[in-house]
Amino acid sequence: MAVNKNFVVKNGLEVNENLILANADDKRVGIGSTTPTQTLDVKGGIGATDLIVTGFTTLTKDLQVGTSGSIFYVDDTNQMVGVGTSAPAYLLDVRSSVSTGQTALYVYGDMRLTGDLNLDDITIDDINATDLYVSGLSTFIGVSTHTGQSFFNDIQVSGAGTVTGDLSVGGNLDVTGDITYDEVSGRNLYISGLATIGTLGVQTSLTVTGTGVTTPTLNVTGVSTLAGFTTFSDNVYITGYSTVTQDLSVLGDLNVTSDITYDEVSG
Repeated sequence: MAVNKNFVVKNGLEVNENLILANADDKRVGIGSTTPTQTLDVKGGIGATDLIVTGFTTLTKDLQVGTSGSIFYVDDTNQMVGVGTSAPAYLLDVRSSVSTGQTALYVYGDMRLTGDLNLDDITIDDINATDLYVSGLSTFIGVSTHTGQSFFNDIQVSGAGTVTGDLSVGGNLDVTGDITYDEVSGRNLYISGLATIGTLGVQTSLTVTGTGVTTPTLNVTGVSTLAGFTTFSDNVYITGYSTVTQDLSVLGDLNVTSDITYDEVSG
């Protein structure tokens, strides 16, 4: 039957027992329900091309976007949100469709973290941090400036590194290139190659096992042990006690202002 006129129902409308109910008294419509609690109360699924909500929306069950929530999923039972996954394992679980080489999370603006941040790999254009703790290998390609405390287990710097405060290294410091510093204090200093030193001052002891120390001025206030071949091209001043266990060749003059003791002399 075709009807080309509008229907006006003044006292409510009921289709079947629980299919459609329009209550004129409380002005509520129920679909699949005979006791609607909202203006439009739907018991069951809703299929819609577009949904526009201009007011506040409250969802009491899970929210799924995409096939079975594969794009966006809200787990009401465990109170977790998944982006790119329908099985979130964290409060906010963001997963990329490809594990490597694809950006899964992009933040345009500031981001503030009050807790820990655990990362497998990270690429940052600019970072300002008060304290930075890195437990794995860190590689800095460009200019890196750390004004606060930074803790690293392993660090590789292929570019320029600037430390404006103190730098504490609990393990070894390996430098494959040149190192320039104003002043250094250490317990032991091992140099396996050639060392050119302008002025070398030793307060305790100096041990040289091979060749490789070249300096215009060498000041030693403690004990010096030279185990290899040593050549002095200029004057040598000894104000304390000196012991020579091997041969001593003096090509110039030998001036002794105090006593000299020897077993045998030939001249």
